[in-house]
Amino acid sequence: MAPAETRKTQALIVGGGPVGVFTALILARNGIEITLVEEREEVDMAPRSMAFQPSALAEMVEAGVYEDVYRDSVKNAVISWWKAGHGYNKQHLATISTTEGDQPFLTGLNCSQSDFTKIVLQHLRKEPTATVLFGHRITSIPHSSGESVRATVAKAGAQDAALDNVMEIEASWLIGADGGRSLVRAECGIAFEGFTWPKEQFVATNVYYPFDKYGFTNRNFIIDSVNWAVVAKINNDGLWRVAYGSKPGMTQDQILEELPERFKNFLPGPGEGYTVLQANSYRPHQRCAARFRKGRVILVGDAAHLNNPIGGLGLTTGILGAGPLARALSAVISGKAPESLLDRWEELRRKSWHEQTNKQSIEFKRIAQQGGHGADPDGIWKHDDVAEKNGMIAHMVNANPDAKEKDEALYRALQNPENGRAMRRRVWGLALPVDWMADYEDPDVVTRRGDLRPVEAPIRSGSN
Repeated sequence: MAPAETRKTQALIVGGGPVGVFTALILARNGIEITLVEEREEVDMAPRSMAFQPSALAEMVEAGVYEDVYRDSVKNAVISWWKAGHGYNKQHLATISTTEGDQPFLTGLNCSQSDFTKIVLQHLRKEPTATVLFGHRITSIPHSSGESVRATVAKAGAQDAALDNVMEIEASWLIGADGGRSLVRAECGIAFEGFTWPKEQFVATNVYYPFDKYGFTNRNFIIDSVNWAVVAKINNDGLWRVAYGSKPGMTQDQILEELPERFKNFLPGPGEGYTVLQANSYRPHQRCAARFRKGRVILVGDAAHLNNPIGGLGLTTGILGAGPLARALSAVISGKAPESLLDRWEELRRKSWHEQTNKQSIEFKRIAQQGGHGADPDGIWKHDDVAEKNGMIAHMVNANPDAKEKDEALYRALQNPENGRAMRRRVWGLALPVDWMADYEDPDVVTRRGDLRPVEAPIRSGSN
C-alpha cells in the first residue's frame, strides 16, 4: 500500500539536533533544496553538550551564525584544573587562559546544545530552499539506488498504517544526523564499532550556584578517582553544568537521592543553597561507524561517531564533520565536483576521529579519573576480562602507574601561559586541512578559512 503523498528533495536530513540543522543550513545557503525531518515537536532541552572548541567557531563563521552564537554564549572559555575535596579544600592545579595575543580562535565558547540549535534553526527557516518538518519521523528507507533514496516518513506518534499520516520522500541524497541510536545507520546495515564503557554511567546536571565566587573559571576539571567532575558555566544568568560519574543502572530517583552527598565533593565554598534545574543520565561510548557513506546515504554527527564528553570533543567533532560535508555535497549536487569528493571527506573524517577525537577524549577521561594511578574502586581502568571482551585494552595504554608523573608534569607545564595557548592550538588537529577540497572552491574562500587558524607552537617544559 503506497503512502498518501510523495515529495521530492535534493537532500533529506534526518535529525534536527545541532549537527542536522547546521548541515541543512549550509546546504540551503548554497542553493540546495533540503528537507529536514525531526521526530520531536521542538528542540530537545535536556542537559547535553555545551562546549565548543576553537576549531568549531571557524565553521560557525563560514556558516554565517557566529555572531548570533557568540552573543548568546559564555565567552572566553578559561579552563581550570582542580583536585577534588570538600568545600574549600579543593586544590587548584592550573588554569589555561588564552585571551592574550592576536591569533584567532584560541579560546572556545560555552553554549548549550539546545540554544545553539535554536539559533541555527532560526537562520534555516529563513532559507527559501529549506523545508523543516518537526514532529515527523523516518520509519524506513525502503529504496536506495545510484540515483536517489526513498524514505517513509510518518507524523510522530502516528501508526504506520494510517495513510493520512504517512508520506514518502524521494531525495537525491539522505544524511543521517539522527544520533547514537540512528535508524538511518541501522536501515543501511552499517556496524557501529567500538565499545561502551561498561562499569559506569555519566550524570549531567544543570545547577544554579555561584561557582565563580569561589575561584572557578567557566570550564573546570575536578580530578579524582571517584569524585571527578566537569563544571562549566552554561550562561550568564548563573546556570552551570556539573557532570560526573555514577554506578551503571542507577534510576533517576537513586541519582537524585545520592546527589547531595556527591555535590559535597564538587561545589566550592559552603556548598549550600544550590538549585538543581535538570538531571540526565547516559552511558559513555567510544564508537565509530564502519563507514560514513553507503551509496547515496551519509552519516554525520553522533550517528557516525560517539565519544565520552570529558574534554568537550563530541559536539565540536560533529560540527567539524557537518561543515565540510555540506560544502562538499553542495559542490557535488551543483555539478562542480565528482562524487568521489564525498569518499575523500569520509576518509579524512574517519581518520580524524580515530587518531584525534577518540584518543584525546579517552586521554581526557583518564586524566580526570586518574586512570592507571588512582584508587579506581570500580575497576574502570583495570585491564581485566571485561576490558578485553569489549576491545578496550588497546585504548587504555596510558592507564598505568607511570601516568602519575606525566599528569603532574602536565599541570606544572600548564602554569606557563604559552603552554596553555599551545594546547588550545593542538585542538585544531580535529579539523580537516584548509585546502582539502580546494580544487572545487574559490581560492579566496580557502584563504579566508586559513586566516581563521592559529599558528602551531610547541608546549614547553616547566612552569616558567
